[in-house]
Formats: sequence, C-alpha cells, structure tokens
Amino acid sequence: MCILAVLLRKFVNSCTMNKTPILLSILLLAVLPVFAQESEIHTLEQNGKFYKAVEFEVKPNTFYTSIDPQFKASSLTFETRLSNTLHRAYVLLGGTQRFDLKKDDHNTDALQENAARNSNQSSELYLSSDEFSFFSFFSGDISGTVRVNLMYAPPLKIDKNTSSKKKDLTDCSVKPESIDQSIWRQGLPDPKGTPQETQVKHVILHHAAGSNTETDYTKVVRNYYLLHTESNGWDDIGYNFLVAQDGTIYDGRDGRGICEDDNVLGAHMCARNVTTMGICLLGNYDVANVFPTDTSLLSVEKLVTWKLHKEGLNAFDSSLHPTAGMLGTIAGHRDGCNAGYTECPGENYYQEIYARVKPDVDSMLRNCMPLGVNQADAAMQATIYPNPASNYFDLELHSTADRLEIFDASGKIVLRSALTSEHIQRISTSGLSAGVYWVKVYDKQAFKAIRLLVSEK
Repeated sequence: MCILAVLLRKFVNSCTMNKTPILLSILLLAVLPVFAQESEIHTLEQNGKFYKAVEFEVKPNTFYTSIDPQFKASSLTFETRLSNTLHRAYVLLGGTQRFDLKKDDHNTDALQENAARNSNQSSELYLSSDEFSFFSFFSGDISGTVRVNLMYAPPLKIDKNTSSKKKDLTDCSVKPESIDQSIWRQGLPDPKGTPQETQVKHVILHHAAGSNTETDYTKVVRNYYLLHTESNGWDDIGYNFLVAQDGTIYDGRDGRGICEDDNVLGAHMCARNVTTMGICLLGNYDVANVFPTDTSLLSVEKLVTWKLHKEGLNAFDSSLHPTAGMLGTIAGHRDGCNAGYTECPGENYYQEIYARVKPDVDSMLRNCMPLGVNQADAAMQATIYPNPASNYFDLELHSTADRLEIFDASGKIVLRSALTSEHIQRISTSGLSAGVYWVKVYDKQAFKAIRLLVSEK
C-alpha cells in the first residue's frame, strides 16, 4: 500500500505539471494518506519491563511509518476519545503484522472507572507473533491524542499435562484439570490488594475478542493479565477462569488462600460482578464462520457443571441479580448488561450457550455421581420425593434395604440412618443446608444412589 501510494502521488504531481485537470489531482490527493516519519511521543507511565503507556498527536488519514516507544512489547492496545471512530485505522507491529483497530467494549468499560481516561475508548488487545520494539500506524478517521498501552510478557513454556490421573467424568464434585496461576503467572508481577468473596448464583460466559490464530495460549493469558492489572489498574485478571481453543483451562482470579478461586469477585460484567463467576473463552466469535471448538465447549461445560453442582444450581434457572434484573444461572456477558452495550461473547458463541451449553450442563448435572456411585447395583429399587426437598423427603423402597447415607457435594457423609422394613419411610432434612446431595440406599454391600436437591427452608 505504501509503495502504491507513493507512485500515485508521483502520478498526481505529473498530472499537475502537465496541466491535467486540477479536479482529478484534488480527488486523488483526497484518497491518499499523508506520510509522517514520526510523531513526538510522551511517556505517561511505566512499570519496569512489563508495561509502558505513551501518547502522541495524530492527524486524520496519516501514516506514521515508525513509532519507537523505547520499549520491547508483546502486545498493545490503543485509546482515543469516544468522539473518534476507529474506522480505517490500523497498526503494523514490527512494521509487518497488521491489525485493523476495533473498539473493545470490555476494555472501554474498564476505562470508565478511571477519572483521567473515562472519556476514552479502547481497542482490542493486539498480540504480536514476535516481540516488537516499534510499530507503524495509520490514523484513518482518528484525530487528536492517541494513547498506546504496551505490555511485555516474557515467553514461558509450561507442561500442560499437569496430571496423568484420569478423573471420573461423572463425579461433578471434582474440579476439572486446570493450570494454576502460580504456573502461568511465573515471572510476572503478583496480584495486588485483597481478594473479595462473592456467593455465586450466575456463571457468565465471555469471549476474549482476540486472536483466532495464536496457538500459544499461555502467552495470550499472560498478556491479558498484564492488560487487566497494568493498563486497567485492576488487582488481578478479570475472569475467574479462561479456556483456550484446545480445551486447556487456566485458573484466573487468585483467591490467595483467602477464598476459593471460583468465588473471588471478578471484573468482567459491566461493573455488575457480584454473585457472578466469569469464564472467558479465548478467541473472537463475532467473526463470520468462526465458532468455538467442540473441545473448548466441553471444557466450559465441565467447568460450569462442577460449579453448578457445587452451588446446587440448575442450568435452566434464572434468578434476580442485584443490579442486572432477572439473569440466567448460565448467561452470556451481554445478558447482564444494558441492551446494545456489548456483543460479548460473540454471536457464534452466544448461540451455542442456548443450543448446546445449557442442555449439556443440565444433562451432566442429572447424571452427576460422586466417586463410586456409578458402581451402584442396578437391582436395587428406590425413589425419593419430593425432590427438591425442604424439611424432609419420603423414601419409597421397591426392594429390601437396611440403611442410608447422605453425602454432600464434596463427598462428605452428612447423615446416616438405619431403615426399617416399611415400604415408605420419611427422612428429615431439616439439618441440611440448601444444596446438592447424594442419597445412597444400602442392602448389605449393594446400594442405590439418588441425587437430592435440598431447597431453602
């Protein structure tokens, strides 16, 4: 494009010298970019080798050939006034890797918490295939001050096969395999502040709106961590979990021993984060013909199933969120925000939430069994009702039984009771808190397992 533009400019000059109609020359000049070798760069803030923010002034329709921020980076974002449009603007990282600038609603939302930057909009995070120390920039329709946030996450290779142990997929009390923060965060600054705990009633699904081609997923997660902690100024990465396209699960917000990671209050849903847990699927699913992989969706489903089982929640339920109104137990990011606020998690993923994720999680929950329950004796016949139960349930026996045990979601026995020969026997649940339990009805060593949901008293 640059060479073509230079040739066209020479043609325009030739036309002018040869008295070619001036109107043609003016029209050609109007569509050609102005070239500027550099713009004066001002450093705004810096945190060692991990983060630097700079700003410079730009004019519309101008190509800045070499901008040197005096910083080695692996990713960046652009900020400009909300009154600007990012239309036609693009960046060349290292002078070669092109990204067309697009507004990122999530990053822009984060800026609203910053008094000095709340009149800005943010682009998506652009991750370079290689480290870069300079970039080129075409301003398109942008005019005025541009801020660039540069992040550097040193390369890190980790073994994703953290455990060779095969977990029972029917045991919903066991958290799916994941990569701990202490592993993927190596060499990066620690989180700040003190984690806050929230009682989760909604699992919010996001997409990163980032690269669909990058396969170093640890690199992607590390750069988002720096974006959230350094540029946005948050204490930690915004999501509770992140899932890569190959199905790898990364632990996100760190409870740091104060609370469990899945209950840490995050920063992911338009400042309405209470009672939510956020899961981010890497990639951009607002792109035509780009859909979540089956492997990544399965990991999301396992993670959601584990959390809903742990909290005693139903995949198809909705409940009142403190500030978002009625919100599904499983919901997309856009569901919890004002209409038109964001397209997250991307249309192609959003459709899958309702067509696949919710039904699959519901099926998994119905088939959840604590360790060993799938070895139950098919000859044992028993039913319980009502289910969900509040203060009691009736056990109806269709075969002989001598005792029962009730287990909580973690597999701990919370109630034992001897059984009589009566066909129907009433069992009190008044001492059990609301949640998911398993009732095991025994006849000597044989047993029948039944999932029980105890509701609020």
